[in-house]
Amino acid sequence: MREKLYTNIVGIQREMLKLIGEVSALSNSPLAMEDAIDDVWHPKCDVFQTDTEWVVVAELAGVEKDEINISASSEYLRISGTRNFPATHCPLCYYSMEIETGKFDRRIYFPEVALDKDNPRVSYINGILRIAFNLAPVVERIIPVG
Repeated sequence: MREKLYTNIVGIQREMLKLIGEVSALSNSPLAMEDAIDDVWHPKCDVFQTDTEWVVVAELAGVEKDEINISASSEYLRISGTRNFPATHCPLCYYSMEIETGKFDRRIYFPEVALDKDNPRVSYINGILRIAFNLAPVVERIIPVG
């Protein structure tokens, strides 16, 4: 009983964050809701759809290609990894520190459209990660009138 209740609460939390993220994405300054619930940083992403594909573009400046992990579930695309800058050998006194380092993780929920999730096209150029999924064709079948 307790495990089922916990699973339901986690599911409700996930759906609430997804809904808030979708509503927030409609504004000019989207909320980073994920920042409030964990201790990793979340790269900024553009997510859009064209006539032929669904695309995610993530800003990962300073992240080495081999430090990026991309995975997918039936519900979401996950981009994770680590950004570290070389350590300096002298003491530092920061006046401003805005570039986040360490582990990052970002989940982007798939839209309610049919996608070819098995064959994404991925490129990483100048710190910009681009992942594109083809839209699956809509197949109509003829239903005979009997």
